[in-house]
Amino acid sequence: MKRLLAILLSMCIVLTMAACGGPANPNNSGDTENGDPASDAGGSPVYIGCILPISGSSAYDGESAMNGAKAAAKYINDNGGVLGGRRIELIIEDSATDPDTAASAAEKLINSDHVSALVGGFNSSCTAAVMPIAAQYGVPLVTAIATSAKLTEEGNEWFFRAVGISSLYISSFAEKVINEIGGKNIAYIYENGDWGLGSVTAFQQCVEGLGGTTLTTQVVNSTDADLYTQLTAIKNANPDAVYAVSNLANAVRIAQQAKELGITCPIIGEGAWASGDFLSQAGDAAEGIYGMVEYLPDINTELNPMFTQLYSEITNGKSPDKYAACDFNAVLVMANAIDKAGNTDAAAIRDALRETDMTIVTGSIKFDEKGQGYGFETFLSKNENGAAICAGSAIVSAG
Repeated sequence: MKRLLAILLSMCIVLTMAACGGPANPNNSGDTENGDPASDAGGSPVYIGCILPISGSSAYDGESAMNGAKAAAKYINDNGGVLGGRRIELIIEDSATDPDTAASAAEKLINSDHVSALVGGFNSSCTAAVMPIAAQYGVPLVTAIATSAKLTEEGNEWFFRAVGISSLYISSFAEKVINEIGGKNIAYIYENGDWGLGSVTAFQQCVEGLGGTTLTTQVVNSTDADLYTQLTAIKNANPDAVYAVSNLANAVRIAQQAKELGITCPIIGEGAWASGDFLSQAGDAAEGIYGMVEYLPDINTELNPMFTQLYSEITNGKSPDKYAACDFNAVLVMANAIDKAGNTDAAAIRDALRETDMTIVTGSIKFDEKGQGYGFETFLSKNENGAAICAGSAIVSAG
């Protein structure tokens, strides 16, 4: 992996840091999207299990994440693999955004597929369901998407998070949101679950610390199609701004139905608000919405030119979103740990993850004593003319 990262850095254009500028065949072990299957001179493949929502309400987001993971596996394999030439192969299981299904997927990957490590869980509730299984069997787990703060407070020695938590993003941008974008009287709408509740709670605390107030808090389910009742309550509250937390399906509904109801105040949120699928599906309703996001396609980091080109190649021209970048990062981090461990012993991989100090698409990454990643950038986006542009950035610091 050291050779891999050296090649990676030499191939990439070095740019200024911190500047902004329903898939087929998901179970793909052995397919060409994991790299050249003929180049296995170093020995048997190293299997990594990925748990993602390939079906259900988050399927669009899950597809992006899956393609990001595939891009990482292809990059690693095309540049020498790990452990002296062994290929990384992904075995992808569908969580359907359901914690019980995610837990069953983890059991299968560990006991039937005998993976060396796990990446995923995706949302916080599914990740929470996978964590005790990883601990029970002693299998390293890196999550790429889940941002609920309580996950890293559980003391699970097998769990690592290669992404920030909601409160860190919010604390970075709340003052800008309050003083420059919206105002102090805030209405909230969030997708039911640990992630949505945690994000809203963290934002409320920041707003109240800045002298703001909560006007109304509305909750929606991931399968809800009609959000007019909740959004009418928000309109009647006459807020300065709306803080919204949702993955793609409800983000599109919130944007479109809010526009239909004549809600004109700024919408700021965490979730899919800057993704290409959101921009295309929400159309004009996406304009002007702000997002606190882990990645934007135009960021100027060392690895982003390579990542965007590779992602475009494997998706026939699509631009990556935060879900793609986060899973690319997580697979890269896990592969680096496997290579650093020198073998596929689970405890050795876990210990190598603790010593992570490397470059990812969004900057650099290390893990603290709780397994929380830090050192990379996070971004405030604004949708303008059908594209998400950077309106600010901050470094995720150690807790």
